[in-house]
Amino acid sequence: MTANIEYNYLIIISQMFLRKMILKAYVFNMNEFRPSTINLTMYILVSIASISSSWLPYVAVYAVDFYSKDESPFGISNGDWVAKYWDWDYSLPIDPQSNVIAGLKENGCLIHKENSIAMLADTAAGGVWNQNCTISRNEGILIPIWTGECNAGEKDCLDQPFEQLSKAARGFDLGKIKGLVKVDNIPVAALDAIDYKTNMMNNVTEVYTKQFNATVPTDSHVTNEKYGTFPAAAHGWFVFLKPLQPGNHTVYYQNSVEPTTLSGAGNSNTAQFTYHFKVE
Repeated sequence: MTANIEYNYLIIISQMFLRKMILKAYVFNMNEFRPSTINLTMYILVSIASISSSWLPYVAVYAVDFYSKDESPFGISNGDWVAKYWDWDYSLPIDPQSNVIAGLKENGCLIHKENSIAMLADTAAGGVWNQNCTISRNEGILIPIWTGECNAGEKDCLDQPFEQLSKAARGFDLGKIKGLVKVDNIPVAALDAIDYKTNMMNNVTEVYTKQFNATVPTDSHVTNEKYGTFPAAAHGWFVFLKPLQPGNHTVYYQNSVEPTTLSGAGNSNTAQFTYHFKVE
């Protein structure tokens, strides 16, 4: 799976470069580009296309857009959205029969809708999953690539101040992290990070939350020393997708997390989620 992710990174970079070249061609006179530069560019792009034609539709205008890190989707900051995401995540119990998060089943619909945002399942669940859901043309989509939290009821963060909670949440996200998002089988976002260094972040937002109050019920899948409401902090990489056009769409996202010296051996994960959406 790692090889597939890295190949798609190459596709995304080539797509972005070609789109920029096309845009410049409209804005500037084509005479400003040296023929040798154009020929080299086309050679590179045609070479990539000869390997696979899966990226070619992305050259066309495609109705997928993103909320940037500086925007506040539906009047709520990215950090507050992530806090809301974790409020939902805390509320999910483990299904005793399947030993996975309750509501997560093949061809089910694990989703949380709040204030015009549809939140998708946490990649920490691992595995390969298909989900079938109906959403509104007015709802944005929050996609988690990899995220961690710490609340003052957890063993590692018991009764700690916010600074320590935030530091611990970021620490849970250490490792070699790769992520990829596709909409209708077209790569639209990618992440490549290792520990505290980000190598590539395309249409992905890294979020550090402010302190928020986390309510952890006794049946939560999050293991706490104490249960109730506690100060918490979260960190993660998310894609904030703007509402999709009406019709049938697929949103696919995957991650690969490998341990490093800083992360420790336990921080590893692989997940692939495909949401088949009917947008009304």
